[in-house]
Amino acid sequence: MIRRKAWLALAVSCLTTISLVGCGAKESGGSANDTLIFAVAPDGGAFSSRDSSGKLTGFDIELVESLAAKDNLKVEWKEMKFNGIIPALQAKQVDGAAASITIRDDRKAVTNFTDPYFDSGLVMVVKKDSPINTVDDLKDKTIVAKQGTSGLEKANELAKEKGAKVKILEDEATLYMDVEAGGSDVLINDFPFVANKIKSGTAANLKIVGEKLTGEEYGIAIAKGKEDVLEKFNKHLKEMKDNGEYQKLYDKYFGSN
Repeated sequence: MIRRKAWLALAVSCLTTISLVGCGAKESGGSANDTLIFAVAPDGGAFSSRDSSGKLTGFDIELVESLAAKDNLKVEWKEMKFNGIIPALQAKQVDGAAASITIRDDRKAVTNFTDPYFDSGLVMVVKKDSPINTVDDLKDKTIVAKQGTSGLEKANELAKEKGAKVKILEDEATLYMDVEAGGSDVLINDFPFVANKIKSGTAANLKIVGEKLTGEEYGIAIAKGKEDVLEKFNKHLKEMKDNGEYQKLYDKYFGSN
């Protein structure tokens, strides 16, 4: 009898341990109950980059961490190339992504987006002594844009319309260097990225020409199946905009608007 009781106690203990381990296991999407895994492409200047100590910083980083913290959630950042973010969301390898992602119908078909958190638009950037002033000056010119972005789509569109060529690069910084070095005649990119580069002096030899080519809105991507996170983020984003918390963060990185 004593041996049987001891065996039963051991069995109960093992089942309890298994249960506790199961409760702490990661769910689909790769995150534990109190942690969200977010994709980021940290080459976006004011939106996401690494400081001198190697820590991730930027508008996107602080915004997502602030939204998550309101529900006592932590954020684990997973770095990847921009063009790998949407596939990672589809495969449920991450719970969400913050990488200045333009809200588009094709992307909405495979992932959810929060309400817009940033108004942007594509612009053309050239060297200060360039003869290019408008899209009508693009004939026989080379347009460079970043892989997997709306800028590349617009570059392809303009190249077809105006008789230009398109060059594709994967990293944000190389777009500007390529134009400065004469490898391309013009780059197309999102206005806030360009403005930040020129203002900081890292692209001092370049200038924006013409009007904005598009009007775009950025959204925080949330994987399908994570509608509870989507609902919470939208709620807290509205609260931050209403109480001035969002504007304070915006001013920190982009100045008052």
